[in-house]
Amino acid sequence: MPEPSAAWTIADRIDFEQLLATPLPAGDDRRLYEAEIAPRLAPAEREQRSAGFRAWLEARRRRFEGPLAGRAYDVGYRLVRVAAIALGFVTGAGLAGTLLGGGEPVNALLFLLWTIGLQWLLLAAVAGAWLLRRAGFDLAPLRHLVEHALAGAGALLRRLPGEARDELRAALARLGRRGRAGRAGLAWPPVILLQTFGLAFNVGILAAMLLVHLPFVELRFGWQSTYELSAEEVQRAVQALATPWHAFAPGLQPSLEDIRATRYARGAAAEALPSHAARAWWPFLALCVACYGLLVRAVLLVVGTLALRWRLRTLGFDDPDSNALWRRLRGPLVSGQGGGAVLPAAADGSPHAVRTPVIADCNALLSEEMSIGEERLAVLLRERLGWRLRATARVSIDNRDAVEQALAMLATAADAGSTALAVVVPGSRDPIVAVARFLQEAARQTRDEVVVVLCGGAACDGPVDAARAAVWRRFLDIHKVEVGLECLA
Repeated sequence: MPEPSAAWTIADRIDFEQLLATPLPAGDDRRLYEAEIAPRLAPAEREQRSAGFRAWLEARRRRFEGPLAGRAYDVGYRLVRVAAIALGFVTGAGLAGTLLGGGEPVNALLFLLWTIGLQWLLLAAVAGAWLLRRAGFDLAPLRHLVEHALAGAGALLRRLPGEARDELRAALARLGRRGRAGRAGLAWPPVILLQTFGLAFNVGILAAMLLVHLPFVELRFGWQSTYELSAEEVQRAVQALATPWHAFAPGLQPSLEDIRATRYARGAAAEALPSHAARAWWPFLALCVACYGLLVRAVLLVVGTLALRWRLRTLGFDDPDSNALWRRLRGPLVSGQGGGAVLPAAADGSPHAVRTPVIADCNALLSEEMSIGEERLAVLLRERLGWRLRATARVSIDNRDAVEQALAMLATAADAGSTALAVVVPGSRDPIVAVARFLQEAARQTRDEVVVVLCGGAACDGPVDAARAAVWRRFLDIHKVEVGLECLA
C-alpha cells in the first residue's frame, strides 16, 4: 500500500474526485479517520491535507464496490502509451525505409528534412501557437484541432463500460475545474504521450537505418538541389549541425571534398558516386537523428513528466469539496470508556452525530422558504460543520441580482473579517438554472468559501434525502458552480 506521503498521480486525483462526489453517511468519514487513517499518520502529517487525504483515498478504495474512474484512466493511459510507442516505431521505421530505398543515391538533404526538419517545424508551430494563445489571440484552427482530438479521446472512452465511462468523464470534469493547476495537470499527459510517440519515432528511424539497411544494403548518400547551392554552403550547414559532437568526434561528418564529390543530378545511379565519399554521410545523418530528434524528444519527455509531477504537487486541496471533507475528518470523535463506547447525540437528539470544534466563522443566506430560527441554525452549523454563525439574511436564491444587496446586508451586520458563506436551502427544493446563476454570482463576489447547506425541510427538522443530495451535487457539477455542498440532517 502506498504511504500517505507518496506523490499523487493523475489516477489518484481522479479517484479522489470520484470518491469525494460519493460521500459516506454522516459521521463515517470521521470514524474512518479514527480507525484507519490517524494511526498511519505521523503527528506532523495529521495537519497536512495531502497526507491525510491520501490515506483517506486508500481507505475508501478498499471499501468502494463500484468501478474506480482513476483505475480505468490508468489502464487506458497505459494502453495508449503502448500504442504510441508501437505506432511511433513503425512510422519511423517505415519513413526510413521509404527514404533509404530506390536505385538513386539517398538524398541527404531530403533525409534530414523528413526526419528532423518536419519534427522541428511541428515543435515550432506548437510553440508559436502557445505564444499567440498567451498573448490573447484566439486561434480557431487550433481550437478545432483540439476539439477533434477530444472527439477521438471520447471515442476511446466509449469503449469503456457505461458506468466507468460516466464516472471517468465526471471526475475529469471536476478535476479540470480545480483552477489553472487542475487544467494544466490534465494538459500534460497528452504532451507526454506525444513525446513518447516522437521518441519511438526516432528510435524506429535509427533502428531501420543502422540495423537493417546499412548492414544488408549498400547505401550511397549524396545531395542535390534546384537552388544554386555551393558545396561550401552545404559544408557550413553540415558543420553547424555537427557542433554537438564535433569536439570529440570531428571525423563523423563529410568533408568539403566528400560534399563536392557526392553532388548528383536527378536520375543518376548510386554507383556513379565515389564509394568512400558517399558513405561519409551516414554517420553524420545518424547522429543528427540522435541529437536533434531522439535527444530532444527525451528531454521534452523528462520535462513533461517533471512538469506533471510539479502541477500535481501544486494542485492544492482548497476547493469547497475538499474543505468539506477536511472538516468531516478533523472533527474530534467523543466517546466513553471501554469497548461499548457510543457517539454522543447532537443537540437535536439525532444519533451518531460528530461534534466538531469551531474552525471558521460564517455568514448565512437563507432561502425565503426557510423557517428555521437563527439560534437553531447557529447550533446546527456549530455542531455539524464547526462554523460559528455571525449574521444571516433572507434572499430569493433564484434572483442573481439580489446577491450584492444580501452580501452588503451581511457585511453591515457582521464584524469585519474573513468568513465563509453558507447558502441554506431545503433539500426538497428543485435546483434550476437561475439558482446556479445566483450561486455563481455569490462565489464571484465572495473571496472566501461558499457552501450550499441543504436542510431536511424548511425548519431543518429531519434528515436530507440522499437522492436529493445527489441531485444537488450533479446540478452543481453540470453547471460548474464552484461551491461546496453540505447536509444538515
